[in-house]
Amino acid sequence: MARRLARYVALVLGALALAACGGSSGPVPTATPAVTAQVIVVTRPPAPTQSSGGPADHARGAESPYLTIVQYGDFQDAATVDVARALLRISQQFPADVRLVWRHFPQESNDKAALAAQAGEAAAAQGRFWEFHDLILARQGEWAALTPDAFRAALRDYAAQAGIPDLSAFQTALDTAQYAALVDAARADALATGFRAVPALTFRDEPYTGRIDEFTLGNFTRLILLEKRQYDRQPAMIINVDNDYKARLVTEKGDVLIQLFVADAPVTVNNFVFLAREGWYDDITFFAVTPEIAQTGDPSDTGLGGAGYTILDEADNGLIFDREGLVAMGRQRGAANSASSQFFITYGPLPPEGFNGQYTIFGMVLEGMSVLRQLTPRDPFDTLRYPNPPPGDRLLRVEIIETPGS
Repeated sequence: MARRLARYVALVLGALALAACGGSSGPVPTATPAVTAQVIVVTRPPAPTQSSGGPADHARGAESPYLTIVQYGDFQDAATVDVARALLRISQQFPADVRLVWRHFPQESNDKAALAAQAGEAAAAQGRFWEFHDLILARQGEWAALTPDAFRAALRDYAAQAGIPDLSAFQTALDTAQYAALVDAARADALATGFRAVPALTFRDEPYTGRIDEFTLGNFTRLILLEKRQYDRQPAMIINVDNDYKARLVTEKGDVLIQLFVADAPVTVNNFVFLAREGWYDDITFFAVTPEIAQTGDPSDTGLGGAGYTILDEADNGLIFDREGLVAMGRQRGAANSASSQFFITYGPLPPEGFNGQYTIFGMVLEGMSVLRQLTPRDPFDTLRYPNPPPGDRLLRVEIIETPGS
């Protein structure tokens, strides 16, 4: 079970490179001496990137995008429809940050793909590319089985439905193969990138190799956009180690009150207090809720994001996973000093061989275990059984309660 649970409490190294670089009451365990914070910096200044142009690019979305997504598509390909629909919805979620680019990549095995691409260019010449693009993909089921001649005849009607004003000019462009060379050049450009089939995507000019469903593409997008909020180093010590600190997790299901263990994990508590006061934890989800833990702390809601830096481990503070309500940092399993912003709360004891001395415990639930038990179960990493997990319950904010020491 320890190995399975590690999926939820670890920041995956590959994702860390992309994104970060990603009750019961009982006696409070005996404190260990405080340690001095050690700064561990991950330098990767966030900066928007522009996609290099293709011979027949068509773009929509943000004018000054943080992220450009390029789809190499074939109007006759069924999967292209699903991807285009997913990307459109994603771009609509992030209208100020995401720009979509279409590049023709007609497949030789599709008998009407090249002609459809030429029609798209004829529509573009009259300022109606995206209207034609959306219509021809939405109506693909009607024309995909037509003969090329029948499809050619139907294109005029589709052009009219797309609002192309000069249908004669549109028809002439098709009859003279005016845009055949341009479409051939676009196909050659796609092949030169190394792509051999559609759907094919690039994010920031880098080929995308993951799943192409909307859930996964959306997660990948949010992970990249998280860079805009990340920090280039961990915070300086802002807490007073002589004071008492509690945290109130305000969730849509109710409040959870947590005692923070300043003496046992000063670096971790300092990091948590800093992020809470910065609003890092505002309006995010409990992205993983299993029978063993509830985990949150990632504004991308993917379970793969971090604050842009990592902090010193304090897992050797003598605290162990022997009860429910313990609050601990998620980190990359087996990678020292890799915790960032994610944290989890236990629903019971965890396997000592997989957790004790591995994950820093820095707090304990005082009130609200009943709230945590109402959270919606979800498993974003079990893509076989749960390819599209339900939305996670929201953590609305984290309030820090600081009381001066005696």
